[in-house]
Amino acid sequence: MYELSRIPTTAQLRALEAAWIKACHNDWGLVLMEAAGLQAAHQAELFVKANAVTAGPVVIVCGRGNNGGDGLVVARHLQRQHIPLSIYMVGGTGKDASSHSESAINKKIIENCAGLTIHYFDEDSLEGLEEAIDRSSLVVDALLGTGLDRDVKGAYAEAIAIINSSGKPVLAIDLPSGIDSDRGQIMGDAVAADLTVTFGYLKAGLLHYPGAQHAGVIRVVDIGLPSINMPPPALDDLSPQLASPQWWLATHAHVRNWLPYRPPDGHKGTFGKVLAIAGSLGMTGAPMLACRTVLRSGAGYVILATPKVVVEHLPPEEIVYLPLDATTSGGIDLSAWQQLQEQLADAQAVLIGPGLGAEKATVDLVERLLSQIDKPCIVDADGLNAIAKSKGLKLKTAENFVFTPHPKELERLTGTKVAEIQADRVAAATAACEKFGCNIVLKGAHTVVATPTEGVYIIPTGNSGMATPGAGDVLSGVIAALLAQGMHPSYAAVAGAYIHGAAGDCAADLLGEDGVVASDITQFVSHVIAEIRDGQMSGRDIEQEVLGLGEQPERNEN
Repeated sequence: MYELSRIPTTAQLRALEAAWIKACHNDWGLVLMEAAGLQAAHQAELFVKANAVTAGPVVIVCGRGNNGGDGLVVARHLQRQHIPLSIYMVGGTGKDASSHSESAINKKIIENCAGLTIHYFDEDSLEGLEEAIDRSSLVVDALLGTGLDRDVKGAYAEAIAIINSSGKPVLAIDLPSGIDSDRGQIMGDAVAADLTVTFGYLKAGLLHYPGAQHAGVIRVVDIGLPSINMPPPALDDLSPQLASPQWWLATHAHVRNWLPYRPPDGHKGTFGKVLAIAGSLGMTGAPMLACRTVLRSGAGYVILATPKVVVEHLPPEEIVYLPLDATTSGGIDLSAWQQLQEQLADAQAVLIGPGLGAEKATVDLVERLLSQIDKPCIVDADGLNAIAKSKGLKLKTAENFVFTPHPKELERLTGTKVAEIQADRVAAATAACEKFGCNIVLKGAHTVVATPTEGVYIIPTGNSGMATPGAGDVLSGVIAALLAQGMHPSYAAVAGAYIHGAAGDCAADLLGEDGVVASDITQFVSHVIAEIRDGQMSGRDIEQEVLGLGEQPERNEN
């Protein structure tokens, strides 16, 4: 079920392909290219029929590498279906890297096919390409594939600009040209596709922004590559390289598998107690959002440990309040440590951070708590800021902890600038995971969860409506509740982020992204969990695709 939710790195996928070709036959690369081109041609044909695009030929724009070779195979198979087309390729006949490469061989095949001609172009001769695209019904982007490591320039950049300005629907082969296949960064310029047909496995660059915004609908097609999770014996020597790192797309199927069983005779104690250490004078909204979400996420009991001066202003609810010693400014005082001892011993999970404030006494308390807590604990917001201020903090049981920073909080924790974090979100989350030894939930689009032992997960749920005050506190509540119910901290981090995003999607579907507030997300958390438990959750389109449930999409007009 989870095979296609694995996202190999570009290096892993290239190693897998090379080893498989070597194990099968020297010419097996041609077989893989043929399978890739056939699948892409089929998707192009379906796209044209499903979208009733305007009359005109399909224009296939090819680079000189293997991505261009895939495009040449597409041309042959579209011709067999009597679909009119034209082929444009960067450079001239003498510019192939090797006359024995798969791309060069497919070019020779095209040259011997009646009715097919390759039109060559460079940055000084683009008029023919521009005119052809203007007359086209669909553009197939076969310029550049995976492994791009420098900005696009010259004829490639000019061709991308022409494609993007044409207004024509675009099908990208493997990934849109100009996208970094691992990081999703735009390398100078990139094709904006309506549909991306990617081969064998997902590419991380299709999920990370801004690459995700250029991918359109994603189709993952089988071209005959072996399993990366359980490679055949012939690839045993490659197993260590394929085993690490492990990147995954989180799906509702993962979450359903991890959700704890709810026995019909369970009581409050069965479903766990969360101790939330949060809040300060003037910052009551954050802890209340988190605690309400704890209860909406299935935990049996939640105690909000907060300053006495705050408790006086809180409404009567299902939440149990524990008044703590307060500083003169209304934060939690270091002396509250003694009051928390009994509650810490009795709780199944601890939540630290929402609305705590940044007073020195509170920061000192957080540092003491984190060095002593030996049970599952989620740290967010001001809890993370307290860690950033501490010197030489050691978590007692790091693997039990979940940190949930947004990029600016991660900058404070690690010293890595926000721009660098956003340029490679997986690397930034992984580095923080290694530094602290705990689970890192790097919030954003798309959220990345780095775990000590279970790899990295990319969360497909969520939307821009969740960019609202308190949304992170809701996330903390979901994760805390899952921890209290006994879910492994790494799985709780992934499942919590997934559920949180899906609840935000439900809220946006009902209210529109512009009007979502954090409490709306809380209201849908229990609905999402129920749908996942009952097997009714369909998830995002990309989840359906990797789980084998995808259907042909309409054109994306955004």
